[in-house]
Amino acid sequence: MIAQVLISLGILSVFIGSILVLIGNSISSGEGSSEQGYNTARYQTSDGSAQPHKIPEGVFTQPEVRGAGIIMLGPIPIILGTDSKSVQTLILLTIVLMLMAFFLFR
Repeated sequence: MIAQVLISLGILSVFIGSILVLIGNSISSGEGSSEQGYNTARYQTSDGSAQPHKIPEGVFTQPEVRGAGIIMLGPIPIILGTDSKSVQTLILLTIVLMLMAFFLFR
């Protein structure tokens, strides 16, 4: 009985997640590039020409992207990540996931 409920909740959460991803993609595709963090603003110089804003030297403006992922092949986890902090967090979450699976489906 509890297994059927958990399976139903899992399938439902996959459908809800897919719908949320589709909604998020459609919302973000309708926004302009300036709302996504790109600086396209211009200013007027004293000679009348329009120049894009210049970034001061020594300022690093590229955002840092971090991420990690897990592939569970039965009891064997395959963990991928861009930095050690993300991988360490995912290792802890993997251990919790494996313990939950062990105790729920024993």
